Amino acid sequence: MVYCFSGTGNSQWVADKLQGLMDDEQDVFGMVFPVYGWGIPKVVNDYIAAHRQEIQATHYIYIVMTCGDDIGYADEILNKALGRDADAVFSVHMPNTYVCLPGFDVDKYEVATAKVQETLQRLPAIAESIKRREKKTEVVRGKCAWIKTYVLRPLFNRFLVTDKYFHTNKNCIQCKRCVRGCPMDNITTDQNGKIIWKHENCTGCLRCYHRCPCVAVQFGRFTKNKGQKIHDFD
Repeated sequence: MVYCFSGTGNSQWVADKLQGLMDDEQDVFGMVFPVYGWGIPKVVNDYIAAHRQEIQATHYIYIVMTCGDDIGYADEILNKALGRDADAVFSVHMPNTYVCLPGFDVDKYEVATAKVQETLQRLPAIAESIKRREKKTEVVRGKCAWIKTYVLRPLFNRFLVTDKYFHTNKNCIQCKRCVRGCPMDNITTDQNGKIIWKHENCTGCLRCYHRCPCVAVQFGRFTKNKGQKIHDFD
């Protein structure tokens, strides 16, 4: 069984490629998802909490986390949520999609393409490692990893994993692509067709922002003049 959560498509791409390299693995549980704020997304944590016993009972657990640069100690956060250590943990680079703080923007096309090619070359080795049921941790923690995960991450989750700053600007054509695409069913419209966020279940994936064809979805002032992840990779 493979669980995949993907906001902007990076992790779904990795999961699809990885599954194409493996057979139907028995008594194996895999997870593919993005790193958010040097930790795990709320939706992933909620899924683990709801299925912890059956996941723990699996003979072999592997995790593949996608990140723009590094993961800090996201694997430690994950293992605490699981209630046991995953047997194998990998991090792979994919194009940056986080744009909600100063200094954070999407990668240039050349950089994004290089990251995808790097991951594409690594995936066969990751698949073989899983097939052999190897126990290993191959992740990029980055500089100041402990501070990122255990100091900055709680602040990130408290103040920035929220939908209260989302709004649409004058470019909005009310196509409702953000409504249909929200993986948490957290976006709707009012009686006049205006896009509104429900303030119920946002996980901070930014799919609504990146998939808006008119760049009408904004996160406060943080996303002004920022780019979108608009490239799909084969």
